[in-house]
This record gives sequence, structure tokens and C-alpha cells, in this order.
Amino acid sequence: LLAIDNADARIAAVEAEVKRTFAAVTALGAQLTATRQQAATEMVDNLTQGLQELGMPSVQILFDFTARPRPDRMGCDAVRFLFTANKQMPLQDVAQTASGGEIARVMLTLKALIAQKRNLPTIIFDEIDTGVSGSVAEKMAQIMYEMGQNNRQVISITHLPQIASIGSNHYKVLKEETAEGTTSTMTLLNMDERVEEIAKMLSGSNISQAAIDNAKMLLAHTMRD
Repeated sequence: LLAIDNADARIAAVEAEVKRTFAAVTALGAQLTATRQQAATEMVDNLTQGLQELGMPSVQILFDFTARPRPDRMGCDAVRFLFTANKQMPLQDVAQTASGGEIARVMLTLKALIAQKRNLPTIIFDEIDTGVSGSVAEKMAQIMYEMGQNNRQVISITHLPQIASIGSNHYKVLKEETAEGTTSTMTLLNMDERVEEIAKMLSGSNISQAAIDNAKMLLAHTMRD
């Protein structure tokens, strides 16, 4: 009965509390948006520079901020990552316009930037070099190598000799079909085995002497560095 008698006052009090809370959320959301926009400006510059070094001289990047109808746990705005690798092409959502090789380079550059800001003891790249080769693969390998020099363990799953040869240690991952099912093994390789596996990446299962010599050269270059 007391609740019924004081229902109007209770409703007014709750509505006032909702307004105060919503105002606080909106203010915090505005702070978050400002922080995001500041970080986005810095990230665009760093990403652009990194991607230009990875063979994308005409890359353009933009973080598009759109106000949400109501704030939620993600804040007061929705953010889209817009991208184009060509001057003639308009900026579009990166997931819709970037090729596999472009996505790989964007992801590597982005993770390298994140690693500079956060203490990540281990980073795993699962075929992040998909769609790239040649000098771009070499530059990607160098980025991974530099990440590993900063007290950080970098694990890369790759089929490219340029990426594999930069590693300090090599493990061969093999999947076999047996009567009991599929078995996966991982074996640490010695130096001779490392040369053999990289030579296979270079020339296929029929390993040529040129591939062996090239593999040794790649590994020797890495160890000198």
C-alpha cells in the first residue's frame, strides 16, 4: 500500500536517476570518442608509413566514426576501418575491398604497432604472409625479426622461405592419417634439417643443389644479423 501511495514520487526519483546516469554515460562516452579519435589519427599515420614500406605506396586509411543511436558497452560511436590501396579507388570497408595479400600486410603492421604499446610476451602469426612473396615477404620477415628482438617471442606458421629463414629455431609440423585418426606432430629441426626444409620451400620435393645453396645462404644471412 505504501508503494502504491508513493508510486508517482518513486517513478519521478527513478526517472531522475536514469537521467543522471545517462548524462554520466554520455560524458564518459564523449571522453572515449575523443581518445579514440586522437589514437586514430596517430594510427593512420603509423599504418600508412608501415604499409608504404611493405609495397603499398598509394595506400589510404581512414577511421570513420558514426554516432550510435544509444550508448552501449562499446561506447557512443561505431568505428569503421576504411581502406584503399589505389589512388583511383574510393575508401571502403577493409573487409570488403582488401585482397588477401593486402589484409596480411595490414594485420602485420597493425600487430607490430600494438606490440609497441603493450607488453605482449608471445605473438603467433598463422600464415600472415598469405598472398605475398618476394621483397614484400622479406620486409615482413624483417618486421617479425625486429619484434622478436624486443624481449618478445614470435611464432610464425609459414610456407615462405623468406619468412622461415629469419627464425632462430624451426619446428616442422606434420599431419598424418592413421587407422586411429589424424595425428599431428611437431619436431625441432637441427641445422641440416632446417636447410632441407627451406630448400623444399624453394624447389619442391625434388631438392636441387641450387635450392640447398640458396637455403644455406638465407640461413647464414639471418644468423649473421
